[in-house]
Order: sequence, then structure tokens, then C-alpha cells
Amino acid sequence: MDTSEQRGENSDLLSSFLQEAGEVLGRMDAGLAGLDAAPAGPDDTAHLAELGVLTHRLRGSAGLYGFMQLSKMAGLAERMLEARPLLSGDARTAYLALLTHAQTLLRQGLERIVGGEREIDLGLVFARGGGAVQLLALLHSHPEAFKPRPIEDPRRMVTEDGAAALDATPADAPAVSNLEQELRQFWRENAEIWSYFAPEVREHLGGLRAELEGASAESGPDLDVMFRAAHTIKGSSYMVGLPGLGDFAHGMEDLLGGVRDGVLRLDGGASEVLEAALSGMDRILDVAEGGGGAGGLDAHLKGLSARMAALAGGHAPAAVVPASPVPQTPLHQASVPAQDVAPAINQETASIRIPARQIESLLEQMGELVTVRSRLGQTLGRLDNLQSAMQDSQARFQRTVRDFEERHLNPDMVRATPDRAAPTGEDGTGSANPFAANPAQQFDELEFDTYNDLNILARSITELSADFAEVRRRLSDNVGDLQGDNELLGKLLRHLRLDLTQTSRVPFSQAAFRLRRWARDHEAGFEFISEGEDVRVDSAVLQRLSEPLMHMMTNALHHGVGTAESRAEAGKPARGRVWLRAAEHQNFLEVSVRDDGQGLDLETISNRALEKGLRSVQELDRMSDEDRARLILLPGLSTASTVSTVAGRGVGMDVVATAARQLGGELLIETRRDEGTTFTLRLPVTRRVIDVLPVQVAGRELGFAVGAVRALREIRAGEVQHGETGPELAFEGRAAPIIDLRAIWGQPQGGAQEDTFRLVVLATPTGELAARVDDFGQIEEVSVTPLGGLLSGLEYLSGTAVSASGNAFPVLDPSGLGRLARRPQDFLQATGSSGAGAKRTRILLVDDSLSVRRLVGRMLESGGYAVSTANDGQEALDLLQLDPDFGAVVSDLEMPRMNGYELLSAVRARPATAALPLMIMTTRAGEKHQRLALQLGANDYFTKPVGEALLLRRIGSVLAQAEGAAGVVA
Repeated sequence: MDTSEQRGENSDLLSSFLQEAGEVLGRMDAGLAGLDAAPAGPDDTAHLAELGVLTHRLRGSAGLYGFMQLSKMAGLAERMLEARPLLSGDARTAYLALLTHAQTLLRQGLERIVGGEREIDLGLVFARGGGAVQLLALLHSHPEAFKPRPIEDPRRMVTEDGAAALDATPADAPAVSNLEQELRQFWRENAEIWSYFAPEVREHLGGLRAELEGASAESGPDLDVMFRAAHTIKGSSYMVGLPGLGDFAHGMEDLLGGVRDGVLRLDGGASEVLEAALSGMDRILDVAEGGGGAGGLDAHLKGLSARMAALAGGHAPAAVVPASPVPQTPLHQASVPAQDVAPAINQETASIRIPARQIESLLEQMGELVTVRSRLGQTLGRLDNLQSAMQDSQARFQRTVRDFEERHLNPDMVRATPDRAAPTGEDGTGSANPFAANPAQQFDELEFDTYNDLNILARSITELSADFAEVRRRLSDNVGDLQGDNELLGKLLRHLRLDLTQTSRVPFSQAAFRLRRWARDHEAGFEFISEGEDVRVDSAVLQRLSEPLMHMMTNALHHGVGTAESRAEAGKPARGRVWLRAAEHQNFLEVSVRDDGQGLDLETISNRALEKGLRSVQELDRMSDEDRARLILLPGLSTASTVSTVAGRGVGMDVVATAARQLGGELLIETRRDEGTTFTLRLPVTRRVIDVLPVQVAGRELGFAVGAVRALREIRAGEVQHGETGPELAFEGRAAPIIDLRAIWGQPQGGAQEDTFRLVVLATPTGELAARVDDFGQIEEVSVTPLGGLLSGLEYLSGTAVSASGNAFPVLDPSGLGRLARRPQDFLQATGSSGAGAKRTRILLVDDSLSVRRLVGRMLESGGYAVSTANDGQEALDLLQLDPDFGAVVSDLEMPRMNGYELLSAVRARPATAALPLMIMTTRAGEKHQRLALQLGANDYFTKPVGEALLLRRIGSVLAQAEGAAGVVA
């Protein structure tokens, strides 16, 4: 980056970075000098760890400000310090020289930035100066020193000759005795696990072979793919309970890791060993399944493990020891123990392995097929409406024809009237020539039909009407047949969808088994109880649940059950209990982890949220116990007193909640003090195709899963009850709160339809709620797409769907709607606190720290506010006296001349500023400080470091409240 450009854009922020980076490098200089002066010893660990923290800080801040070369060089130094190797003699001297070299380059890079010069490739300078060669030499000569050390052995020290000071477990010590017996016993007792474990391992072995065989001089194998395959085999083996196979895969992983990192070369020797290791894994699987001969497996695997360990350590391996030949015994002479004979395959329970992506593709196509069928149904509906309209038209046409016939085709017979003179002859006797007129006149109308043009037209219209009726009848018959076929197609699709969905389902016991293995390693701390293992779960969902379930179990162990001492004080058994339960309920899969500990400490959680700047005092005061419990789902919030490898970083439950949202579900929390806590993952059983009830809200189409709909109601306004939280619906003897979706979707309340309430009663884990809508639609079977990207954070949405008409609409989550309704400030924003109003609002920021004023000022300006600053309370009070036209004041507590409490008292004492919103922003999170500030009239209280989202949210809320109060007074 051109430093001069960045200096022009953010000169004040750049100066802060340069000052911080200079302090970091100064501390690094002092640390390296202390290491160089002190003798080698176990205390090096703490000094190297401190240097690692400093390089980590420099890497992050340099990257944040766009100085990528400086950041990369700091990252290299961080990786050099990551293992914290305990060296002595020349090795330690060379290692410290490398660190000094890296430190010198970091100093040079910072000096170029200070001078306004363009960055250079510091890593390239490091390599050209011999740093890379020296580092590789250290890695080759002392490989063990640069590997992560076990926590229980922190004082291990490597001497000059590379030997460990403490005794190590021999590498060739067998993990178990009689590996073959262990494998076959596992195969016999865990047939279900073996049915998916063995095909998975063989699939990875095939991928490893394909990479080795497909490598060429121009294009080598994909080492990342090979390393991941070996890593997966190792992890799966340990998880299912095959440590022998896991140890062997671990050796292959170490070898591939060295090749991937460039420490080793995948030459003929390494390739030969890898091929032999793959054959060894094949033989392990064959032996477990009752084949592969008997004897020699332990020795063969030991030899291969020793060769892989030698290669990974940079030593020349011995020749490959071929596997002991297995004598081929004729089938009729074979003598195999009865317990090792493979059971006969039951054709009804036989299974095949299908790639998950194939099942996913079939299910996606099934979803598209369901959508097309819905469109076909809609087209048939329009055709049926057209047929009905044709029937009505035909009826009107027939009435017209009938009327025409009565008037013109069959008129009333003409009868003689008294004034009508009979024809007379010449003699007056009445006889005349019978053929003098039309001969037809000689017949009565009943004896002879007459035809003219009008008669012919009438008969033609009658025939057309008959033809029209026949066409309509045939059309009606065809439409009926099509509708019958469409209904049959719908039934077939539903059965096919259910069968296909079942194809991708596996027993929950697969996940429970892995967790049981983990619990067995921690059985001293709690008793593990699993229920509902026969529940079948979508395989893709179960795979994505593995990590969240592990986080939930870890949380139960380290935060839930508590220590033996704390349980004894509470009168509980020293050993706690953790329940894992899976069940289906109302078209939802519910997986819960419950402990019998002390329950969540909501007060501690609230204090941590305040200390971390995640919530303010006013927000916390308005929260229910359920909302405060959900604070543990915030990223970075943890109640652990110390940070360890498994707790204290505030990422566990955030991962669980995010995974639940991505799967279209939610994470529920139920806690009772002194009784325990239950975390429940509530996920839809079918994520792809479901029945949805469309509704109209504020001119938009929304939808609810039919499985969550309890009833539809249309009531008068007078039937609505009013409870403490607002309007309610009396439903089955209970009061269900009414949520007006029109307000959430931005439609102002009121209008001609206010006297009618159309309500969708929804089921949630905490009870029913009623969502007010404008109109109901017809139930549709639709394909639902899970949320992703920016929408995944909206807890009131569970997915998106496409209607039969082709319109996309959101599917709402009832539980998320309930939580959103308790936070109206999230969707009801006053016009004066956003948009053009926010740009005209002036904020007075009071803090004695220049960096805080600049950073927080940038946050406020990004929110559209005009910001004025003051160094302390006295300067702020002088500004308010000269110009009281500020929208709000944000003030620190501890400042020279006049502190925050004194400023708050003075502002409230002056009539001109008595109603001015004033918020406290400080590092003091103690209850005493909060209570005093609120007693003096503070509108809100939050701690540093404050997040931009919290700051803007609280200022917007406080300004909206102030405007509302001003409107009431006016």
C-alpha cells in the first residue's frame, strides 16, 4: 500500500497505529534482550509466549490498517514462536538469532511506513538473508522441539543433541495387544457402525491412491486433499473406538504433513512407504471383516509405522518389510473360528453406499418437481374455471335458443278469428279454386310443416347449441381426467418424496456413539445418558450437527454440571449427569442436552455482556430471563473465569446457534436455578419440501409451515382481550399474544379493516401466539430453501420458498417472531432517529482520550450523526451553555477537571438541558457505578469497548424515546 495515500485519508488513525506498533516492537526488543541474557531453561516458555502475543497483535493491527507486508512478516514471526521450543546451546543461539533477524525486518518495515515509503516484501528479504535456510535447518535437527507439546508435559526441554530431557513413550510400543482380535471383536459387536465406517475409510483410501497414481512430473498430487483424507481416517478411527487404526493413520498424517509443508519430498522412498501404508490399511479392514488371513498384522504395521516415523523425522528409513505371505487355504479345508465367520447377508437389510451429494441432488430435483406439479395444479385450476365459465355461457345460450324457438320456430297455431272472412267463389257460395293460392295453405299447421329463412336459422342455432354442449361435456370430462391424474401424481410424488427422504436418513445413534466415546474419556466428571438413538435423522443434517453437539456437551461439562466442590456445597452428588435426547415432535426434530447443575447464572451473564460492550444497562433491565439466557449466544461472551483450550473464548454456543439457523431451526434454552439447564436444537424434519400456508401482509406474500399452524381465526375487534403485554386472543383456555405483522413489515396500523382481526394461531415451544395478517391463502406444497448469507442472521425467518405462481416469499419462524415482538425497537424506528433526521442530529461526545474520541466519533458519523467533542466534563458543560442544541450527550466517567457524575448532575440541574438525553460510556462495569449514574439521571449506561452496533442502536432508541416524550408534553 502507498503509505502517503493512506496517510492523507486517515492521518489521525495512522498515527495511532504507528504509536502502538512502535510500543509493540519496543517490548519485543526488551523480550529478546532478556532471553539472550538469561540462561536456557523452562522459563523460556513464558518469555516466548509473551513474544507470540506481541507478534499476533502486530499482525492483526497491521492487516487492519492495510500494511500487508508488515502483517505477513509478523505472522511469520508468530508461527516461529507458536511451538515455544525449549532449546539449549547452539540451537538456542541460532533460534534467537532468527527471531532477532525477523524483529529487525519488522523494525525496518515500520520505519518505511513512518517515512511514507511503499512497503517491500519483507518475507523475501528474510529468505535472501538466510532466514529460511536457517529455519529449515533447525526444523530438521530438532523436529520434536517445534511440535506442539502436551499440556501435561510443559517443562520438556530438548538438549543440543536433540534428545528429550524427559522419558518418552517408545514410538513402536503397540497400542493394544492382539490387534487382529480387537478388530474382529469390534466388527462383530458394532455391525451398524462398521456399515458406514468401513466404506468411508475405503473411499478415502481410494482417493489417496488416485492422487498417488495420477501424479506426474508436471503436476504433482494434491497434498491438501491427501492430508485431509488421512486426517479424516485418523479422527474417525479414534471416534468409533479403533485406536490401533487411528495411530497408524496418525503416522501417515505426520508424513503427509511434512511433505505438504515442504520439509520432506514425495520421492520414490516416500511414495513407496505411502503405498505400503495404504495396503496395510486395506489389510486392517479385511482382517476385521474375517478375511486377510491370520497372524503377522501387528508386526507388519509396526514396521510401516517405524518407516513413516523415520521419514517424518527427517531420517533415512529402512527397507520396506513386505507383508507376511498369507497361505491360500482351499475353501473346503479352511478352518476359521466360528465367532469370526461373517454373518450371512440379509437381503432385506442389505445396504449400498451412495454419495451424499447424489442424494442431495435427487432431493433438490424432487423439490423442483414438486414446484412444477404445483404449477400444473394451478394451471388445471384455471382450466377448470374456464370450463365453469363455458358451462355458464352454454346455459345462457340455451336459454336464448329456447326463447327463439318459442317465438319463431314453433309459433302459436294461427286460428281463425270472427272478423276473418272466408274466401268465396264467384257465385258467392263460398266455393273457390283450391289451388288458386299456395297449396300449403290447404293443410292445417298440424298436418304440414312450413320452412322459411327464419325457420332454417332457428334450426341451425339449435344444432350449434347441441354441438356446443357436446364440446363442453367432452372438455369437462377431460379436465376431470386431468385433475384425477394430477391428484394421483401428487400422491405418487408425496410417497416418492417420503421414500427418498428416508433413504437419506440414518439413526441418531451414529452421533450418539461419537458423543458416548467422548463422554467415556471424561466419565470422571459426569455420567452420560442417551435417549432416542433410534430416531432417524437426515444424514446431511446429522453431519452438520456433529460440531454443535460437541460444543453443547463441552458446555455441559465445563459450565453446566460444575465442579465436585460446588456440587457438594449445593447438596448434589459429586458426579453430575448429562442427558442427550432426540425426539420428533410436531414435524420437528428436537435434540436436547440437559445437565443437573446449578443452572445459568443470569446475573453473571448480564454483567459479562455489559463488560464486553454487547448490551447496555437499560437493555439488560428490560430483558426477560429468557432473553438474558440467550445472551450466551452472542459471539465472544463466556462465563468462564479463565481461558483454556476448551472454554472461555465465547465461541461455542454462538457456533451452535448459527448452525441451527443455517439448518432452518433454532436453539432453545431452558434453565432453572439449582436444577440445571437444557439446550434444545429444534430443526424441521423435512427442510426441502413442506406444506405452507401463504398469507398476505401489507401487500406482500409470506408463509407459515403448516406444521406450526394450530388454527385460523377471524374475529371482531371487540373480541380481542388486552393483557399486560398488549392484545391477546383467548385460545383453548389460554391467552395467546397477538403480533401484528403489518407493523413489522412497515405498514402503519389503522384503516377500514381495523374492526376485523384475521389471526394465524402458531405453536411455539413456550406456548401459542397469534399473528395478525390481512388475508389467508390456500395451502401449498412448496420447496423451501434454507437461509444463507445476510439473511441467516434474521431469527424470525426459517427459509424462502417459491409459490406455484412463481413468486418467491419468506417462510416465517414462529419462535423468532415471538422474540422479535418483545423488542419493538428493532423494527419500530422513529423517523427522527434515522434517515434524514439522523443526519441533522448533533451528538456531543465527551472523553479525555483522543483515540476514543476519534474512534467513537467515526462510529457516530457512520450512523449519520454530526459529532462535536469535548476533552472533559467542564469543556462539555461550557459548550452546552453556549449551544444547548444537541440531540444527546455520550460521556465518559473518569475525566480531569469535571468527571462524568459531576457533568450529569450539572446537566440535570439546568432547565435548558434537564431533558437532554445523556448516556455514560466507561470501562467501569461495577454495579455501584451503574446505580449512581442511573440515580443521577443517566438515560443509559454501557461499557468500553463499545461495539458500533450497540452504540448506534442505543442512541437511536434513546432519541426515539426523547422525541416521544416531547410529543406527549406538546
